[in-house]
Amino acid sequence: MTTTHATADLVAGDDWEINATLLDENDVPFDLTSAQISWVLMNDKFERAIDEGIANISIVDALAGTCVIQIPASVTSPLPSGSYNDVLKIILGGITSTLWTGPFHIMADAFASTVVHAGMRTTPQAGIGGTTTIPFRPRKPAA
Repeated sequence: MTTTHATADLVAGDDWEINATLLDENDVPFDLTSAQISWVLMNDKFERAIDEGIANISIVDALAGTCVIQIPASVTSPLPSGSYNDVLKIILGGITSTLWTGPFHIMADAFASTVVHAGMRTTPQAGIGGTTTIPFRPRKPAA
């Protein structure tokens, strides 16, 4: 049985840690002793933004059904602002189930190497380690 979790607000460029308790339809924790757990993040077009196998998933307490999902800043940093959905899948006792999905609102990494702000675009300067500021002028609508 798939459940939908509450909206999570996250910032790209941060390390993410999602603490989870995996419950069955009667709110009884799954015994995760022999479980395989997968997690992905999908963009608003339902394309993978963070692929399966990228997140580090550790079982904290198998009998209590708890695990932690960790995604490093190096993976979250390139994500643009927007709406996303995560999906968690479990394989247990030969049965594959999507246990949860839910919305994420992600704010872009304010400290990323490419930023657009106040009509200026800042991009890394090749080979120098600094940045070059290039004027960014939106086109005027045709008359």
